[in-house]
Amino acid sequence: MARTRVARYTSEHREAWVRMRRELFQGEDESLLREEERQIDASGTLKSQPFERFLAFADDVPVGFAEATIRSSAEDCMTSPVVYLEAWFVDNPDRGSGLGRSLVEAVAAWGREHGCSEMGSDARVENSASVAAHLALGFEDAGVIRCFRRTIS
Repeated sequence: MARTRVARYTSEHREAWVRMRRELFQGEDESLLREEERQIDASGTLKSQPFERFLAFADDVPVGFAEATIRSSAEDCMTSPVVYLEAWFVDNPDRGSGLGRSLVEAVAAWGREHGCSEMGSDARVENSASVAAHLALGFEDAGVIRCFRRTIS
């Protein structure tokens, strides 16, 4: 059985974080992902919000990660601030091992350190595995919304 642990991100694990992040966000605009990663590395924030990364390890090999921000609000949350699970990923062979739960609990602890009593998250409607994982960890469905964007320049 693999020895597992969760720890805060350090720059020595950047390559593993980027690899897993790119797998999670397959199909997204690569240049936007690279710019977001550059911003995170340079400022330690995401969209000007406090930001933290956690990595999950199996036998000292990074196999998962979670990213979190502190937001002023989130869908269906009644308090402020709210810790928001921005990204959450575990490599396929390690799914179901409890590492995903450990990552979410690390995010929750970080949120409590920042005065949060609620956590928000999201998943694409078609990502039934992510929806099921969220529900299994005690998240409540806050409803489905369609988000839109428009360039105005």
